[in-house]
Amino acid sequence: MDIEAEVVTLNDGLDYVILDEIMAHSNVYVYLSNTEDPRNFCVRKKLQNSAGSLLIGLDDENEFNMAMKLYFDKNGKGE
Repeated sequence: MDIEAEVVTLNDGLDYVILDEIMAHSNVYVYLSNTEDPRNFCVRKKLQNSAGSLLIGLDDENEFNMAMKLYFDKNGKGE
């Protein structure tokens, strides 16, 4: 069974599959996993403008912790 997933290339030149998107606090948080190394996981914010969408880094560790709480609340902790 094949599952299609959206893949994006980030500034590091590596490809990441989009695992999830969660809207909260007027932001869309995008959860990504490296296609070659699933342990390489990151979170970005999606910005929309007239040219399309752009993924940017989070502001600080507090925002990262909040984004991860949103992810775990939605998807479980994988235990």
